[in-house]
Amino acid sequence: MVLTAHRQLQEYFRWLSDKGIIFLEKEMGDIRILIIDDEEVIREGVQRALSGRGYEIAKAENGEKGIEMIRNSGFDIVLLDLMMPGIDGFAVLDWIKENRPQTEVVVVTGFATVSKAVTAMKQGAFDFVGKPFTPDYIRIVVSRAAEKIKLSAEAERLREEHSLNLAAIQNEKSRLKTVFGCMAEAVVITDSNSIVVHHNPAAIKILEIQTDPVIGKPLAASILDDTAVNMVKQAMANSSVVTREFPPGTISRKFLRAHCAPVTVDNGVVIGSVTAFEDISTHKEIDRMKSDFVAMVAHELKSPLASIEQMIYALQIGCEHESGAACSTMHNRITVRTRDLLSMIDNLLNLSKMENGTVEFNLEPIRGHEVLDHILDVITLQAKNRGITITYNPSEEEWWFNVDYDHIRSACMNIISNAVKYTPDGGKVDISTSISGGFANIVVKDSGIGISKEDLPHIFDRFFRVKGKATRHITGSGLGLSLVKEVVDAHQGYIEVNSELEKGTTFTLSFPITPQPAMEEKATIESQ
Repeated sequence: MVLTAHRQLQEYFRWLSDKGIIFLEKEMGDIRILIIDDEEVIREGVQRALSGRGYEIAKAENGEKGIEMIRNSGFDIVLLDLMMPGIDGFAVLDWIKENRPQTEVVVVTGFATVSKAVTAMKQGAFDFVGKPFTPDYIRIVVSRAAEKIKLSAEAERLREEHSLNLAAIQNEKSRLKTVFGCMAEAVVITDSNSIVVHHNPAAIKILEIQTDPVIGKPLAASILDDTAVNMVKQAMANSSVVTREFPPGTISRKFLRAHCAPVTVDNGVVIGSVTAFEDISTHKEIDRMKSDFVAMVAHELKSPLASIEQMIYALQIGCEHESGAACSTMHNRITVRTRDLLSMIDNLLNLSKMENGTVEFNLEPIRGHEVLDHILDVITLQAKNRGITITYNPSEEEWWFNVDYDHIRSACMNIISNAVKYTPDGGKVDISTSISGGFANIVVKDSGIGISKEDLPHIFDRFFRVKGKATRHITGSGLGLSLVKEVVDAHQGYIEVNSELEKGTTFTLSFPITPQPAMEEKATIESQ
């Protein structure tokens, strides 16, 4: 029955060949074929039938030799006889499928029965050919086996490529997720219906979103501002990037700038949007500070310059008729105003240099009380003219610190002069020093107007000035305390401030002290 079926198949394939219909018959120059058969005539016949098609063909006369050749060289297709002395074809087939499962085996035998065919196919044979067979038939069977190998190799290549692509996609997804999660800006992604499909962690914080969850809900449920929602709709409707700014109180308590871009596919259809919200509160604050600074500088320069101009004019016109004392008074006022202008300019330059790291500090051991004594000699007279009492309680112990004298004197002068400046007439300023934990503490306490809790965190900001009726008449650039803090930080010290409105302010400057032996050693070296 099996032989009859094979003869019918042979006739069918011969008819296909005559008609020019060849199934997947291609030259496969890289296909290696091994013929295992104990009959030499079969081996030679099969070789002749397959010759000229680019196959690399080898032969083995028994199962032992065939296994050895497969083990040493490897083959793509094995034409295997079942009934051989020694190791029979079934044993060879088992060995091949166990050790070389990718090899296709075509069983070729003259003892073809249904049971043997079924057994061979169950053991993994690609096809079963009964003897005798025609050259065309064996060529077609081998061609089909070769094509299967080719397709299997291509499928494996595609699987590997698919795996690599999946790995690349997964890696890219992981990178994007990391970048997305680390972005400082709030990012919200919606579909074409303005439904939120994704957002990064910063979005919850910056946009102050209260709803949970956000994903899967309309954008309007999370961002309670019609302008923001309409911005997203406009970007998708016009297929263009839309930028808006949102002042504090609209979306959140921060000043935000949003950029919304539509997401499109190849055919230009909009499938969603991506919106990035940037916190520009700091930039806006800097802009405000710049504007305030320009206004302040204009005022601070204009006022003394106008006074100087008037006094110079008065000197030119009036000194001919005025007494020498009156002219001297005008001259002194011009000098004071000019020094104020120079002081403000010096503060600006020094602060800029400190921030840029271009200031050179000439450190040397200085006696702390010496610095304060010199300052009090200057300040006491100013305070006395306004009825302000200054008390000075220095520590009993002498102390030294390694500092730049000019910068430290300027910083301490600023704190003490501010205490006098912001204390009403008839008030008092207490100055004291103490030693604790390796630091010298300079405490300046006044009974002045004080600083509010709202203003206290900003007093060291550049150009910041406390605004109010009590300070309206007091001139200043708003740079003094910024400069003080820069100087204190540069000397590895620290500054603390406590204040209460209408009850006064206390500043504490702390600097690391220099041990006395180091100073004595320095004096000895200088004397030598």
